[in-house]
Amino acid sequence: MRRAPERRGAGGEGGGGGAGRAARGVVAALGLAGLALAACSEGEGGYAGTTSRVGKDDATIYINNGGEPEYVDPGKSNDSASSTLIQQLFEGLTTYGAGDLRPVQGVATRWEQSDDNRIFRFHLRPEARWSDGKPVTAHDFEYAWKRVLRPSTASLAATNLYVLKNGELFALGKLKALREAAALRMAPRPDAPSALELPKGSFVVVLARSPIQVDTAIAPLAALPEGAAAVTFAKGDGKGGAGDRLSFGEGGAAALGPAPGGGWQGAVVDIVRAGPTCQCNGAADRWFEIARDGARGFLPGCLLVPPAAGAAPRDTYAVVTPHADLPTYDPAAAPAAAPSEPPVGFVPDALLVEDDSAVGVRARDDLTLDVQLEQPTPYFTDLTSYVTLFPVRKDVIEAFAQRGEPELWFRPENIVVNGPYTLDEWKFRYEITMKRNPMYWNRDKLKIHRVVWLEIEQYNAAMNIYKAGDLDYAGDNSSLPSEHLDWLSTKKDFQRYPYLSTYWFEFNTRKPPVDDVRVRRALNLAVDKQQIVEKITRGGQTPATHYVPDYTGSGYAEAVAEDRRLGVDPFSSPDVMFNPERARAMLAEAGYEVVREGDGYRAKNFPALEILYNTSEGHKQIAVAVQDMWKRHLGVSATLRNEEWKVMLKNVRDGHFQVVRFGWIGEYNHPATWLGTLLSYSPQNRTGWADREFDDLMRAAAATSDPKESIRMFRRAEERAVDRMPKMPLYFYTKSTLVKPWVKGFKGNARSVQLVKWLWIDPRWRDDPSNEIAFPQLEFPAPGRIGPTLGGPDAP
Repeated sequence: MRRAPERRGAGGEGGGGGAGRAARGVVAALGLAGLALAACSEGEGGYAGTTSRVGKDDATIYINNGGEPEYVDPGKSNDSASSTLIQQLFEGLTTYGAGDLRPVQGVATRWEQSDDNRIFRFHLRPEARWSDGKPVTAHDFEYAWKRVLRPSTASLAATNLYVLKNGELFALGKLKALREAAALRMAPRPDAPSALELPKGSFVVVLARSPIQVDTAIAPLAALPEGAAAVTFAKGDGKGGAGDRLSFGEGGAAALGPAPGGGWQGAVVDIVRAGPTCQCNGAADRWFEIARDGARGFLPGCLLVPPAAGAAPRDTYAVVTPHADLPTYDPAAAPAAAPSEPPVGFVPDALLVEDDSAVGVRARDDLTLDVQLEQPTPYFTDLTSYVTLFPVRKDVIEAFAQRGEPELWFRPENIVVNGPYTLDEWKFRYEITMKRNPMYWNRDKLKIHRVVWLEIEQYNAAMNIYKAGDLDYAGDNSSLPSEHLDWLSTKKDFQRYPYLSTYWFEFNTRKPPVDDVRVRRALNLAVDKQQIVEKITRGGQTPATHYVPDYTGSGYAEAVAEDRRLGVDPFSSPDVMFNPERARAMLAEAGYEVVREGDGYRAKNFPALEILYNTSEGHKQIAVAVQDMWKRHLGVSATLRNEEWKVMLKNVRDGHFQVVRFGWIGEYNHPATWLGTLLSYSPQNRTGWADREFDDLMRAAAATSDPKESIRMFRRAEERAVDRMPKMPLYFYTKSTLVKPWVKGFKGNARSVQLVKWLWIDPRWRDDPSNEIAFPQLEFPAPGRIGPTLGGPDAP
């Protein structure tokens, strides 16, 4: 999933960086204020800036990438500045077609699929090569996908591969295999009775590990609470103020007395047995009976943590349940029958190993890749064009990992790629250049041989470098200055189109005061989003009351239209629209009375609040506007903090924020790409919000085979998320950009993805208005059928 930083041939080998250096010199000489004044000057012949391309060869293109990439690693990339570059360097099974981004041939030339769309077989082209000349194989794809899911990789993009059979369990570190036969014991002791004998290689799901450490001042309960299927845990401030609190959901059990003994907080305890399932703060959990020094009691798993290093003096046992639901790659195979009450017991943790053979992807041979999905996934062959599913080379990556330098493999001198271009130079926070990959299977058809990516964050500076002729395209990740959009929109080289992206503020729901849903709702109702898009962004954006853009595909746009026609659209309700009066009442309900003070308001006793955003003129303007609206309508004072993109990402990962600005660009044309960032177990969920009802709705929607009903269920999940407001949506993007008239093959699209291989420079552009791509796309034949088994007579 892509975060939007939004700051976002013959002669081709010579002089690539000269224009960039000259352009930077112009910026330094004029200063940003001078550039802003110069911006309104009229271009030539109705264009924004010069229409003369001087000193540049026709095989080199200059593009602004908007900022420094975080990772040029397909498996770890999670920002648009990185993914834009990776799209040019690597190639997946499928690749994006120009314009509509439909899947066209990449490394794969055809595929077959089962009737229920769960099992796929891809056939790779034998001529595909890595940049060092080695063949691209199905093993490279298998390794790459499983690497993304491996917990040690810690990829924020791992959720993109949760669609694979057992992908989610494996990525969460819960799916393990036994290295030798073992008894499933009823207690964490080698002499405990055995409930079941597990053979070598058996897979199990790990529920917890014992010993474990108590992470709360709340004493364990003396008895298992009956009916307490949902609990809420609030951690105290640790400063002598509010203490830890455990409460039961509506209709749950009354709080019971504590277990005997004292000093439970921080104690390392044994898990005696696993109790019934429950949910804690909305996330799936389970009760555990724990013991220490002869005393016993019950706590939910959310109050228990792994012991600190060296704190557990005994051998560790894992609390597990057997898992037999493994990929078969056989559409005729019946799903593994889950027992009504699966056995739960203990095995020595030392016997558990990571085994990725349970994940639903395998290389059948060098040129055939088999895939089995957890459930039918309508967008899967769209997802295969996205960077997370690109192949990487095991020998290249692991050589650097073994040296303790895991991020050096993608430096220009080390990287091995399979796409149209390879890295040539990387000048940190300045300029990245690519050159044509001499081993690319379709290299002779590329009309662009060299790509120069400038890294200009300032919108005005980038616009003026474009006007001067030193950029051919303003870039996928750069925005135009909003104060100039009125006159720019009249120019022939200006383009605007809907963009599958949402701009939102994320709340850290673990930190007060935004840990209270009423506060989050009040802050949302106090923001006039229509004013933001009309007065600040001014790019034709649509104010957002929810998370998924209204024009999203896979049937979502049709569901929006039908709901509005029937007058039942939950996101057109007054409950989510700008309403300062209701916002003040809701804030008062949360305990912060809003009173008149002079010409404005003051929220009594409202604590400090801070908005964090990455350095950018546009983000600052929006943050200032929201700050003003909260002050004007609620009497809430918020401070602003801006940080460089990478610094901000680290602080967000570490939880050092209350409110932070982000955008989300859809990696595939389906609501799951936005809503998936809110799953309680998603690494993309930075808010701390966890909601069992939302998670269950998302799983049910994904498992529903009827496409229309599936989208309806995704809409219900979205309604639940909006009601709890972990993120405050502001607007759905449009993409406004500038493209020189000599750039041919450029086709605006809703994901703002331009593959350079489709582009070319036409020196005769004045005489030829056509916009053909550089070479014809290779379409896939209609998918074949797999059935009844992969090896059966009906299999191709």
